[in-house]
Amino acid sequence: MKLHLSNLDELVQRVRNPHPKNYLNEAIVSYRTGAYRASMIATWIAVCVDIIEKVKELSATGDGTAKVIEEKLNKISPSDSASMLAFENGILDIACNQLELISTIEKIHLERLKEDRNICAHPTFSIDGSHFHLWPKQLCLTLFNQQIIFLYNAR
Repeated sequence: MKLHLSNLDELVQRVRNPHPKNYLNEAIVSYRTGAYRASMIATWIAVCVDIIEKVKELSATGDGTAKVIEEKLNKISPSDSASMLAFENGILDIACNQLELISTIEKIHLERLKEDRNICAHPTFSIDGSHFHLWPKQLCLTLFNQQIIFLYNAR
């Protein structure tokens, strides 16, 4: 059975920031072509970009916590992959605990997305040689959940 994402198409049009919106569109296109791992990865990137863009917006409005986070982010050199990874690893804590952009429950859902993204993006070293299989319906639900979080947390 082929799933149709017309509701996702409608939701993505309501995401106001073009940067995460582009990644969400890429995730949907990847999903439709059967590139499920690529779709999961693009969805995680969209979440990270959305949070970063919200940090910038809040900083511009004078939010002190957001200013500190933005300054920390701006100090990371493009060639410093370790610092970029450290920032990415803490991005959900920033969004939930420091900026209160997402709830604790939303954070749990996004942590699951991050775990799935890591499984999709890296080779699995299972003893039996099995690979992670991403089910289309699972991915569709993930895409839908992330878009709802983007929409409800637009500032």
